[in-house]
Amino acid sequence: MNTSAASPPTHPVLLSEHEQDGRHTLSLQLPLDLHYFEGHFPQLPVLPGLVQIAWALEFASVRLDTPTHCRRMEMLKFQQLLRPGDRIDLILEYEAARNRLHFTYRRDGADVSSGRMVWEGAHD
Repeated sequence: MNTSAASPPTHPVLLSEHEQDGRHTLSLQLPLDLHYFEGHFPQLPVLPGLVQIAWALEFASVRLDTPTHCRRMEMLKFQQLLRPGDRIDLILEYEAARNRLHFTYRRDGADVSSGRMVWEGAHD
């Protein structure tokens, strides 16, 4: 008999996605038992900003063939908390000529967090 509990998920649930004119929009739901909510914080679990950045890089890598790491980050803004069960949209826009990825997380049409990743060879 296997008595070990399943590990908590480490990624959001992908509800839907679409691409239009190079802009990728992914609709996501944050699982109630997401691993990153454990201990961050016990009384008010929130999704760490570092995880939001990592997910943007990972989702972009799969869809836009960009690296999973970047040279630098710019214009990072964390405006609202992301909580267990939240349904959010992740918008990814790759600016190939400048080797930059713009990302924005939105909930109910309002920006939650955003930023820009820049890779080697970027023209400033």
